Amino acid sequence: MIQITDSMLGAFASASLYSKEGKGFEATVIAKFFMPFTSAVWLVTEAERQKDGDWIFFGYCHILEWEWGYFTLSEIAELELHGITAEVDYELPEGQTVDDCLKSFFFER
Repeated sequence: MIQITDSMLGAFASASLYSKEGKGFEATVIAKFFMPFTSAVWLVTEAERQKDGDWIFFGYCHILEWEWGYFTLSEIAELELHGITAEVDYELPEGQTVDDCLKSFFFER
Protein backbone atom coordinates (compact mmCIF):
# COMPACT_ATOMS: atom_id res chain seq x y z
CA MET A 1 0.00 0.00 0.00
CA ILE A 2 1.30 3.44 -0.90
CA GLN A 3 1.56 5.80 2.08
CA ILE A 4 1.82 9.50 1.24
CA THR A 5 3.82 11.30 3.94
CA ASP A 6 3.38 14.87 5.15
CA SER A 7 6.68 15.83 3.51
CA MET A 8 5.42 14.41 0.21
CA LEU A 9 2.20 16.43 0.55
CA GLY A 10 4.30 19.54 1.08
CA ALA A 11 6.36 18.77 -2.02
CA PHE A 12 3.19 18.13 -4.04
CA ALA A 13 1.74 21.48 -2.93
CA SER A 14 4.86 23.33 -4.10
CA ALA A 15 4.95 21.68 -7.54
CA SER A 16 1.54 22.15 -9.16
CA LEU A 17 0.84 20.95 -12.70
CA TYR A 18 2.66 22.98 -15.37
CA SER A 19 4.88 24.67 -12.74
CA LYS A 20 8.02 23.06 -14.18
CA GLU A 21 7.09 23.33 -17.83
CA GLY A 22 10.17 23.58 -20.03
CA LYS A 23 12.61 22.26 -17.41
CA GLY A 24 12.62 18.73 -18.83
CA PHE A 25 15.37 16.58 -17.36
CA GLU A 26 16.42 19.42 -15.02
CA ALA A 27 13.03 19.37 -13.24
CA THR A 28 13.21 18.41 -9.57
CA VAL A 29 11.73 15.01 -8.72
CA ILE A 30 9.26 15.37 -5.84
CA ALA A 31 8.40 11.66 -5.50
CA LYS A 32 9.46 8.33 -6.93
CA PHE A 33 7.23 5.28 -7.22
CA PHE A 34 8.49 1.88 -8.35
CA MET A 35 7.51 -1.77 -8.58
CA PRO A 36 10.12 -4.02 -6.96
CA PHE A 37 11.68 -6.69 -9.17
CA THR A 38 10.50 -4.89 -12.32
CA SER A 39 11.76 -1.98 -14.39
CA ALA A 40 8.62 0.09 -13.68
CA VAL A 41 9.37 3.51 -12.17
CA TRP A 42 7.57 6.86 -12.02
CA LEU A 43 9.56 10.04 -11.34
CA VAL A 44 7.02 12.69 -10.29
CA THR A 45 7.87 16.30 -11.11
CA GLU A 46 4.43 17.94 -10.78
CA ALA A 47 1.30 17.11 -8.77
CA GLU A 48 -2.24 18.34 -8.25
CA ARG A 49 -5.01 17.03 -6.01
CA GLN A 50 -8.23 16.24 -7.83
CA LYS A 51 -11.75 17.02 -6.60
CA ASP A 52 -12.24 13.33 -5.79
CA GLY A 53 -9.14 13.32 -3.54
CA ASP A 54 -6.92 11.46 -6.00
CA TRP A 55 -3.65 12.98 -7.19
CA ILE A 56 -2.74 13.55 -10.83
CA PHE A 57 0.98 13.63 -11.52
CA PHE A 58 3.24 14.56 -14.40
CA GLY A 59 6.67 13.06 -14.71
CA TYR A 60 9.13 10.76 -16.44
CA CYS A 61 8.06 7.12 -16.35
CA HIS A 62 9.29 3.71 -17.37
CA ILE A 63 7.11 0.69 -17.99
CA LEU A 64 8.40 -0.68 -21.29
CA GLU A 65 10.28 2.47 -22.28
CA TRP A 66 10.96 5.93 -20.84
CA GLU A 67 8.42 8.65 -21.60
CA TRP A 68 6.95 11.85 -20.17
CA GLY A 69 3.31 11.69 -19.19
CA TYR A 70 0.41 12.07 -16.79
CA PHE A 71 -0.67 9.40 -14.32
CA THR A 72 -2.69 9.23 -11.12
CA LEU A 73 -1.92 7.91 -7.67
CA SER A 74 -4.91 5.56 -7.92
CA GLU A 75 -3.56 4.08 -11.18
CA ILE A 76 -0.22 3.32 -9.55
CA ALA A 77 -1.84 2.01 -6.35
CA GLU A 78 -4.04 -0.41 -8.34
CA LEU A 79 -1.12 -2.05 -10.14
CA GLU A 80 -0.35 -5.61 -9.09
CA LEU A 81 1.85 -8.20 -10.77
CA HIS A 82 2.05 -11.65 -9.17
CA GLY A 83 1.46 -10.10 -5.75
CA ILE A 84 3.95 -7.27 -6.27
CA THR A 85 2.55 -3.77 -5.86
CA ALA A 86 4.00 -0.30 -6.36
CA GLU A 87 5.95 1.34 -3.56
CA VAL A 88 7.26 4.80 -2.69
CA ASP A 89 11.02 5.38 -2.59
CA TYR A 90 11.20 7.07 0.81
CA GLU A 91 15.01 7.30 0.42
CA LEU A 92 14.83 9.66 -2.58
CA PRO A 93 17.37 12.44 -1.88
CA GLU A 94 15.77 15.87 -1.74
CA GLY A 95 16.47 18.16 -4.69
CA GLN A 96 17.35 15.46 -7.23
CA THR A 97 16.55 16.22 -10.85
CA VAL A 98 15.26 13.70 -13.36
CA ASP A 99 18.80 13.56 -14.78
CA ASP A 100 20.23 12.82 -11.31
CA CYS A 101 17.77 9.96 -10.85
CA LEU A 102 18.59 8.48 -14.24
CA LYS A 103 22.31 8.59 -13.42
CA SER A 104 21.61 6.79 -10.14
CA PHE A 105 20.04 3.99 -12.21
CA PHE A 106 23.41 3.68 -14.03
CA PHE A 107 21.69 5.11 -17.07
CA GLU A 108 22.70 8.05 -19.22
CA ARG A 109 20.00 9.34 -21.53
